[in-house]
Amino acid sequence: MKVTSIHRPEHAVLVAFLRDLRVEAGLTQSEVAASLGVAQTAISDIEINERRADYLLVHDLCKIYGIAMSDFVAEFARRVKAGAKGRRRTVVRKDSRSK
Repeated sequence: MKVTSIHRPEHAVLVAFLRDLRVEAGLTQSEVAASLGVAQTAISDIEINERRADYLLVHDLCKIYGIAMSDFVAEFARRVKAGAKGRRRTVVRKDSRSK
C-alpha cells in the first residue's frame, strides 16, 4: 500500500476528525468550501475518504474551525492511538476573536 494512500486507517481517523470539527463549529460543507474557494463536493469527498487532505488544507481547515494546529495534532494522535474513527471528544479551541 502506498504511504500516501487514502486507504490507510490513519486517513480515516483524520477525515472523521475533520468532519467532527466542522459539525462542532456549526458549519456546512458549503460554508467551508466557500471559505476555501473550492466546490462543496471537494469537502464532501474529503469527509467520505474519497480525496486526500494535505497539510496545507488541514491547516486552513483548522483556522476555519477555530482550533490551534498544535491542539489538532495532539487530538489526532490521541485518536489514532485509540483507533477512534468515529468517537467524538470535545477539543480545546482557541478564541476565534484573538487572531
